[in-house]
Amino acid sequence: MRFTSAAVLSTLAVGQAAAANIRHASFHARRAVEKREDKPVDWASVTYDLKNVDWSKVNWNSVFSSSATPSSTPPPKVEEVKVEAVSTPTPTPTPTPSSTSAAPAEKTEKPNVVEHITNDILSGLDSFLSKLGISQKGANSYEPNGGIWLGDSDWSAEFTNGGSKDVKLFCWKANGFSGMSLNVNQPAISINLAPGASQNVSFAEGVPSSCAPADDSTSLAMFGGIQNTWWEVTFGSTGAFDVSRNVWMQGTNIHSQGSKCTSDMDTCVFKCKDESAQSCEKGYELYNCDAGNGGGGGYDPIMDGTGGGCSMGSSGEHVKVTFS
Repeated sequence: MRFTSAAVLSTLAVGQAAAANIRHASFHARRAVEKREDKPVDWASVTYDLKNVDWSKVNWNSVFSSSATPSSTPPPKVEEVKVEAVSTPTPTPTPTPSSTSAAPAEKTEKPNVVEHITNDILSGLDSFLSKLGISQKGANSYEPNGGIWLGDSDWSAEFTNGGSKDVKLFCWKANGFSGMSLNVNQPAISINLAPGASQNVSFAEGVPSSCAPADDSTSLAMFGGIQNTWWEVTFGSTGAFDVSRNVWMQGTNIHSQGSKCTSDMDTCVFKCKDESAQSCEKGYELYNCDAGNGGGGGYDPIMDGTGGGCSMGSSGEHVKVTFS
């Protein structure tokens, strides 16, 4: 498998089903707190039942005089005054919001893919695309889409910036031979990778694709593709991956490690036979790639030239790709 610098994209055997979907979700617990207090009697609402009192028998002198003297004649018996307190129910006041009141319930919604994209991932992207001559940002989907999307799955690659400055990662589908021309086609992925940062990217099985790094020194080739080293892949049990240097021989170093094979600048790599050439549409070869190191080559009838690359697992593959 390989690309050429003019208008060619590698082809590999088509795999089977689309990659599995890994969903992310987060949930927040809701806590309710109630404060219960004893309520005092409202004396203003108390009534007194005095209908059975015989007021003619009350000794008013003893009631109102604090100096009354005892008498030998016992005072008339006063019938017991019944006092009944009747409490009138009062409405419960609405609690005043405080720091201990119940928090409002949060909505559980499907995650917005834009919320997953951090400022670091998009840092400096607009100005960089404008300078490079690419009119559209990458789709940067977080959902399985039959092509390429951000996130992990059974068929994926972890891209790491092993350099000392920011790089932009571009990934695209072949779409015949047109997908690599990013000046007229929207890339599937266009994100920023800070030094030391990593990003998982998933690929559907059987979809020929490629990714390439770009920095301030990178430009577009005549055909509208990234003029740099490319990492090429078709995921699937019969798929393969490789590093292609023939697009731009002086490009960024790429090292990719799979479960069975390594592809880097010297191993399982496509490069020009004439190493003094900057790029080559023809006259390239697959180097150091055979069954002995987990790879394999052969004749590519579509490209009328050499094909091949690193083999991968039968039911899944996670390749670690590092730019430096």
